[in-house]
Amino acid sequence: MQKRSIRRKLPVLIFTFSIIIYVDFQLRTSSLPKLSVAHHPSSGALHRSIQQAPSPAKGDARNPATDSSSGGIGGHPAAEGPAAHVTQPKLKLEDIYVAVKTTGRFHQSRLALLLETWISRTKAHTFIFTDTEDEDLQSNGYNVVVTSCQSDHSQQALSCKMSAEYDGFMASDKRRLYLNICVLCFVTQREVRFWFATGGAGFCLSRRLAEKMAPWASGSRFEQTSATIRLPDDCTVGFIVEKRLGISMVHCPLFHSHLENLLLVSHRSIPHQVTLSYGMFENKMNSIEVKGSFSKKEDPSRFKTVHCMLYPFTSWCP
Repeated sequence: MQKRSIRRKLPVLIFTFSIIIYVDFQLRTSSLPKLSVAHHPSSGALHRSIQQAPSPAKGDARNPATDSSSGGIGGHPAAEGPAAHVTQPKLKLEDIYVAVKTTGRFHQSRLALLLETWISRTKAHTFIFTDTEDEDLQSNGYNVVVTSCQSDHSQQALSCKMSAEYDGFMASDKRRLYLNICVLCFVTQREVRFWFATGGAGFCLSRRLAEKMAPWASGSRFEQTSATIRLPDDCTVGFIVEKRLGISMVHCPLFHSHLENLLLVSHRSIPHQVTLSYGMFENKMNSIEVKGSFSKKEDPSRFKTVHCMLYPFTSWCP
């Protein structure tokens, strides 16, 4: 008899329990703020546009560049809720602070090549950090910051210039993204939305992350941090972000260093890259393989060839 009574009451109990769960769910969700979801478009040939970005790497909690209030360098902040994103204004070229560090002896060679190619299209948004006065650069309207840093490639000299770059970005309150590259890099102007942490290939910082770095990076603190850990400028940035702030870095395959085999970058993929590079390796030029009107003797870095491939109507392109 007892078993029969339980069987009769069981459906009623289940129905009642379901109603309670449903009502509780409605009360909880009705009090939550509504979020507009920003869908990440797939990657494509966008070297002339900085309005789209590739989908986040597997495991990313969010893409920090789509949310200018969060930030990462070679990484993303801790997850905050589900994979929905609050819609933010699209990133524009004028939102990016492009910093190039160089030294006086490279003004007429490495830097001149960049000025002739990609910097010619990002002049107002590119800031050149050097250690030598150059009237030609300044008279031609380039954003030149002459530091008091040493002219060598030492840890102290590099950290000194990186400190100046960081402070320059923080002073430019309208810029949302800090792109740091060396004088060996070619920027294709593809959208920069992932994070990488090496000076040779380039790396990015969002403004919010840069603000969080201030206790270890603002003013003389960056050089002090670098001296404490006895590591160069880009390693110091990674140390502050990963070890001091606990933000994991995310590798971006679209940034390329002269320390990697650049022959592996396919011709078809070049317009999709963020940065390219060149340099000597085992007494041979390490550069991308791309055909064009310039011979390898005329254009050993292949930067002019790439520039004319992306911007064929440039006056000096064949």
